[in-house]
Amino acid sequence: MSGMGKRGWCAVAAVAALAAGCTSGGAGPNTSTVVPASTPASSSVAPTSPSPTPTARPYPADIPLTGHNVKPGEKPPLYPAAARAHTQDGANAFAEFFMHTLDWAYATTNPSYMKHYSGPSCGLCSGLATGISKTAAQKHWYLGGRLTIHPATATPIGPVTAPADYCSTVIVDITATSVVDKTGKVFNGQGALTKQSFKLCMKLSSGSWRGTYFIGTT
Repeated sequence: MSGMGKRGWCAVAAVAALAAGCTSGGAGPNTSTVVPASTPASSSVAPTSPSPTPTARPYPADIPLTGHNVKPGEKPPLYPAAARAHTQDGANAFAEFFMHTLDWAYATTNPSYMKHYSGPSCGLCSGLATGISKTAAQKHWYLGGRLTIHPATATPIGPVTAPADYCSTVIVDITATSVVDKTGKVFNGQGALTKQSFKLCMKLSSGSWRGTYFIGTT
């Protein structure tokens, strides 16, 4: 097992199983603005009022804002200001955010958000995204499987060979999970998981971090 304990492999298997439906580096955030539509000309002169100020969408354009598994009033996670620092603390902040994008993938059955922040060397990132996409393609969605993310801590880069500036360890709890089909039938469930430990390594690219290595740890 290449030095990895049973618990580490179980953690990877648990998350991978969720992505696969329990059977089963992109660009940075899009900061383009939404411009209000123009008002048709009128023959009468009406009092004018200040035009609404265009606002930037705080998420990449392809990120779903809702889904079957989203809690009432819940919004996608925002890239944290603390993660803009090219330091271990910045990497830890990013690691927590990255896990939140994974959580959003289970909330919406859409891995687009996490794909914006994972690099081509991250095999588990790609595998999770593929599994979630397959679940969506089958018109299925997740019930539960939501993550509680605990504060990330520093961990050594070695023996990781993927490009990395820093690595962090993140502990998560995962609620009980099922997959629901398009008829509303619930199937393929698993129980809740606690204190699942993951190592995420990352490299700064074009002003934001990208996950380059992701694996369950002992």
